[in-house]
Amino acid sequence: MTTERKTDLTLSRRGLMQGAAALGLGLTAGGLWLPKGALAAGPKRGGSIVAGISHGSTSDSTVPGTYSHGLGILLSYTIHARLTTVVPDNKLEGNLAESWEGSEGATKWKITLRDAEFHNGKKVTPADVIASINFHRTPDTTSVAKETVSNIKDIAADGDKVVVFTLNSGDADFPFLLNDYQLCIGQADADGAIDWEDDGRRAGPYRLTEYDPGIRAVVERADNYWNSNVGFLDRAEILTIADPTARQNALLAGEVDVIDRPDTRALDIITANPELKVEEAPGFRFYGFTVFTDVAPYSDQDFRLALKYAVDREALLDVALNGHGIVGNDQPITPAYRYYNPNIPQRQHDPDKAKFHLKKSGYDGAALDLSTSVATFSTAVDAAALYQANLAQVGINVNVVNEPADSYWSDVWLKKPFITTDWGGRPTEDMFFSVAFQKDAPWNDSHFNNERFEKLLVEARAELDEAKRAEMYGEMQQIVHDEGGSITPLIPNNVWARSTRIKHGEALSTAYELDGWHFISRWWVEEA
Repeated sequence: MTTERKTDLTLSRRGLMQGAAALGLGLTAGGLWLPKGALAAGPKRGGSIVAGISHGSTSDSTVPGTYSHGLGILLSYTIHARLTTVVPDNKLEGNLAESWEGSEGATKWKITLRDAEFHNGKKVTPADVIASINFHRTPDTTSVAKETVSNIKDIAADGDKVVVFTLNSGDADFPFLLNDYQLCIGQADADGAIDWEDDGRRAGPYRLTEYDPGIRAVVERADNYWNSNVGFLDRAEILTIADPTARQNALLAGEVDVIDRPDTRALDIITANPELKVEEAPGFRFYGFTVFTDVAPYSDQDFRLALKYAVDREALLDVALNGHGIVGNDQPITPAYRYYNPNIPQRQHDPDKAKFHLKKSGYDGAALDLSTSVATFSTAVDAAALYQANLAQVGINVNVVNEPADSYWSDVWLKKPFITTDWGGRPTEDMFFSVAFQKDAPWNDSHFNNERFEKLLVEARAELDEAKRAEMYGEMQQIVHDEGGSITPLIPNNVWARSTRIKHGEALSTAYELDGWHFISRWWVEEA
């Protein structure tokens, strides 16, 4: 294993051409569609912005291990620091970790810390790292990252700068795991306890100065952050605006400077304004429908296949994304990933096959509730209505339930058996499968449980031969495609809109929208 490993995650450009010409966009070297003249000469320090974000709930918390949507990820990347980070060229680099080195078949990882401080001026130490990761490992933890760190056997300090992780089984991508937005590093007390609500104990590029969950957050630059190449803005205000029309209107009225997820059916309204820009890039996320695979009638594989063959993906692409993306294939690994399996035949809209599998399932015709909300994606309600019509065509009776946006992630997701969903990506296949499909993962929202899949998940982590790893991850994608409870018809481009006074570099991280939710720490304003 080499020290300071940097893995290229350059994204596929497949599927990005649709809609670009109509918006007058050009493709940068970083894979991002930008209006002509959008790139700035260089960062400038100072100024402030207001962002309108589609996510947020009154039940939100700043405690790591609780982040379940985009606003939590944004705050994590803005006010906290992790050991590693995916930088704008989509390579992994050190954050609080200066370097790392794996050995013993990737079961042991030596992490060397850089000189960095918490917001209160205290130095980051191995004891802080150990306590922060162990926060997710205690038997009584409620952290959703519990399974993410379940492969860690032991963590120990080696002097005052080095942390040694010992794993139960090899993990060639372990440094990527340390970039997870749940795995923040906080200042620990002598007994290992961390007060995550104390801003002084955070180590990110910004301090959280005001916070009203689900409504508003204000951050201000932390002047002692170790990296002077980020943190250009003096201040940023984040507003939760769940309704897509209200969010877009706020941008048009100048009440906010940047928004995520504008309605792709109304982008011409934004592009008509010379002071606003629309940008988009391919990414790792997907939109779709999820069922509990252990709850009838969804527990029957033939019934799940009926759900998959019934969906008209091309029609959904037009209705939900206005062409800004590509169709999905009922598994979560998009063409942007290293080990994407291109050999799985694309599942087509086939009502006759859907009826065949429906008959085999023994479905009794009982009405089913499909829960949806604009909290998942801006056109989710329309997408659910179209899917309802597709299912009616093959004999499945569905009621669409439009759930409240502000409580969708706390009261509907993971709790109801048939929902619309929105999944952001992860830097590696293992991280995504471990978070969303491993049988005991808290976020396994389809209750997926497959013995062969579980075996491959462990083996692929430790496999150092690239061809063998690709084969393993390819088989796992096939298993989910065939047997999973994730109906995945849409892989959207990441689309956002901003004021022309906001600038950014040429290459951006695209695991999520808005520079992988790093926009506050990486972007700047032209007039400071």
